[in-house]
Amino acid sequence: MIRTLLFVAVGTGLVITLRGMDLSHLWAALKVADWRWLAVAVLANVASQVTRAVGWNAMFTEFRIRFPLLVRIEFAVQAAAAVSPEGVGEFVRIGYLSREGVARSVTVTLMMVRKFFSSLGLVPFLVLICWPGSNVPGWAVAVTWMYAALLTVLSVLVVRVARTPSAPAREGRLRKIVFDARTALGPVRRPRVFAEVGAAALVTRALDLLAAVTIAKALDLRLPTAVLVLVLLSIEVSNVLPTLPGQLGTFEAAVLGATAGTLGQAEGLALALVLHAQQVLPQIPVGTIAMGNTSISRNRSKRDAS
Repeated sequence: MIRTLLFVAVGTGLVITLRGMDLSHLWAALKVADWRWLAVAVLANVASQVTRAVGWNAMFTEFRIRFPLLVRIEFAVQAAAAVSPEGVGEFVRIGYLSREGVARSVTVTLMMVRKFFSSLGLVPFLVLICWPGSNVPGWAVAVTWMYAALLTVLSVLVVRVARTPSAPAREGRLRKIVFDARTALGPVRRPRVFAEVGAAALVTRALDLLAAVTIAKALDLRLPTAVLVLVLLSIEVSNVLPTLPGQLGTFEAAVLGATAGTLGQAEGLALALVLHAQQVLPQIPVGTIAMGNTSISRNRSKRDAS
């Protein structure tokens, strides 16, 4: 019921926001796109999938998983998330890593850790929003401070909870799951692992910002960098909402909300559509190929073992 209400709210908001918009203005805003800048944005998107795999590789201190396989899994997950209902992409990750001997509870725990670091990687760029003269609305500054405060609290919790526990005194499925989850968190406390995962998240976010900047240039939109950081923050916050495949609807609403007062309706929607397409469309063919290659590699290794 709540999920349905959220979908209705997002849809209603988009209808109200875009009511009366001249589609010819939207087409005019899209028609000026410089494909050279768009190509740079797509390359940044592809590179960001590799840096995400770097973060996963840093967390796997107890498992020896080949880095090329982690890259293929990342592309496969993103492709599945782009074309299927919410959460299916992460089930794909669980399935692939289970075949490599990683317990489901460990994968789920590390998914939450990676999401935390992904959010943490955006924090250094939030300085641009709070900087005097950034020309962003007051509500955006307030949301930024709340976001940073929440991540500070989560950082303390992760460091305090992330320690390798002793083996459970009694057997039981739930105790085993909790033990595996706590064990998976243990390496995160190590300064080297924390630094590597954090650096990978920071580079990933820098690539996301690079993609947003180049798309704004491609559309000839003279947007301050602070507004583009606000766009990324709005998209990040919208991720907590139930969404259609590929964040359809909530993504556009987040971008339109962040650029309201800075861009007109047509320009804001053009930015939202191109930025969304840049994030989703390249992942589908590359991820499909990655899924095929991963399956083939797995089948070959089984034949070689036999």
